[in-house]
Order: sequence, then structure tokens, then C-alpha cells
Amino acid sequence: MHKLLKELSSQLGGRKIHLVGPCLGMGGMERASVIMANTLIRQGCQVTYMAIFKHPAFFQLDPSVIFVEPEFDGNIQKLNLFKTLIYIRRNIKKNQPNAVLVYGKFYSALVTYALLRTKFPIFISERSSPLYEWKFVQKIFMSIAFHWSPPTGAIAQTQVAANFQRKYYSSKTKITVIPNAVKKISLFPKVERSKTILAVGRFNDNLKGFDSLLEAYALVRNNREWKLVFAGGNEDGEYLKKLASDLDILDNITFLGKVSDIDMVYAQSGIFVIPSRSEGFPNALCEAMAAGMACISFNFTAGPREIITDGKDGLLVENQNLQALAESIDHLIENPELRFSLGSNAVLIKEKLSEENISLKVINFIKKYS
Repeated sequence: MHKLLKELSSQLGGRKIHLVGPCLGMGGMERASVIMANTLIRQGCQVTYMAIFKHPAFFQLDPSVIFVEPEFDGNIQKLNLFKTLIYIRRNIKKNQPNAVLVYGKFYSALVTYALLRTKFPIFISERSSPLYEWKFVQKIFMSIAFHWSPPTGAIAQTQVAANFQRKYYSSKTKITVIPNAVKKISLFPKVERSKTILAVGRFNDNLKGFDSLLEAYALVRNNREWKLVFAGGNEDGEYLKKLASDLDILDNITFLGKVSDIDMVYAQSGIFVIPSRSEGFPNALCEAMAAGMACISFNFTAGPREIITDGKDGLLVENQNLQALAESIDHLIENPELRFSLGSNAVLIKEKLSEENISLKVINFIKKYS
């Protein structure tokens, strides 16, 4: 019976996977790792989700996913390195997985150190932009880890990132491009879209470019009629309010803070803008497209040009060209038919980046090299 169950598990996708993520708190990496854990379970895998940090949950795991978190408190700024390495090693050796899938380069380095002199295949799901500047100590920490023990495989979210990773990792490391899955988005066809321009994300990251959006919005001819709405973390957001006040647009801006029902916000909003300077992968853009929104994105590194076909399912604007962004926003405001057309085409991304399609690609990559 045990042998039969093992064979059935192999046919269904097959692997006992130990997935490592930061925690279940709010964040893009956290969301992507939880989506993957839940989808791998539906594909017939046995999944353990191991959190690096103890943190209150924002995202929910499927009940069939085994969840492990440390008993001690900590975060990336106050990491108890010795305790964390022991915790990782002990749990993975106890679980004896077929493969370890780690979200994030730094967390992958932690797992690599913890599993030295073991034979567990480690697959890295790279999350950071190729342009992200790591602190010097983190750079050295990661370089030594991957020099001593190159990962079995690395999953890039874009072709730009894959090209970077081929230079960064050993030639022994297999590289593939698998974009993020877009979470299932609820549609509300009876909800009327308002005259609002939506931006989504955390404020304490300069790469998100929300300051650029404010400056561009100040140039929009219709900015008194169309309001600007920010949804997401409200940490360190005072600098945006100050800039908005200096630009004399603060009265036309709403800060929603953390939103539990982002799908409804997408449904109620008229235009979506992602003003990032750089991203690992623009999750919010994909979600907005899946919600049928007319989207505008700076053509930053990396992601948008691999997601949007300019003029068909969204608009691409030269990176950090504020005047061009303002003109594109005005163009959509003044052309409701174009907003409808872009949104109708954009929603097709739901199939291309469905959780099932993306998880199968991850499973096949792991099975091929482990």
C-alpha cells in the first residue's frame, strides 16, 4: 500500500517539497510563496511551509500544508543567525523532502549554510530586481554561500533576471524563467468604476516610485476630476503626503492603508498605474490586469515589457518620463472606449499566469533536476 501511494503521488506531481518563505505576513514574496504552497498541494505534492520568522499571519495556507515557524522572535534586521540555521537544518532533515524550494536570495543563502554537507536539492525562487542594491555584508554572505554550494536550480521571474542570474550563479545551477502566478481575482461586473487612479504597494521602498507618480499626477490636466488612490502599507508614508502637499494635490489623494479586499478596490477603480523604478516582478500590475483594469506602467526593469503588449492590453511609458506618464493618464481619462478595450484584453492574463499553469512549470522544473 505504501508503495502504491508513493507511485500515485509521483503521478500527481509528485514531490515532497519543503517550501521556505519569510513568513505569512503581508508582502509580495509572502503572497507568492503562499499561493505556490497552496497550488502545489492541489497538484498532488506534499508540502511543508517553513517560515524564517515568527509573524502574525495575513495570508492563509491550505489546511493540508504543514506549517512550521520558529519559536523565537526575529526579523531580517535582528536575525539570530545561529538559532535560525539550527532551526532550518533540524526541520528539513526531519522532513527529508525530495527538494527544497526557497523564496528569496538571502533566505536561500541561509538555507544553503544550514544544509551544508547534505544532499537536498535546493531551488531558489529569485524575487529581487537585478538592480536591487544589497547591503555589503549581505552580498558577501550570499556570495560565499553560493560559491561553496551552488543551488541546484534558480527560477527567474523574467528573461532580464534570468540573464543576470546566469552570470551570478555557477554554471552548475540550472536556470529557468517562470513568472509569478497571479492570484485568483474576483470580478464584480455590476460594480461601476469610479474616476480614480489606483496605485498599490508599500511606501518604504524607493524603487516603487510613488514619488514619481505624485509628480506626474500633478501634471495631469484632469487631476481635479480624477482622484489618486494609494492602497497598501502605510508605513513611512509621510514623505508622500508632504510631497503631495508641496505639489498642492493632497486634497485629491486618498491613502487607504492596508486593504483586506483588494479585489473590490480593483473593481471600483478606473485606471491602474505602476510607477516603479524597478521590480523583481510586478505582481500588482498582473492582478490589476486580471481584474480587467486599464493599466499604465513605466517600462522599467524587469517585467512590464514581458507582460504588456503596448496599446493592446495596457500602455507602456518610458521609465521615469513624468510628462509621458501624465499624458498617458490624460489619454485614458479622455478615451473611455480605450479603457474598456485595454481592460477587456488585459483580463486574459488570468489564464496565462494561472496558479495551476505556473505551479506545473515549477513542479516539472524541480522533477527534472532532483
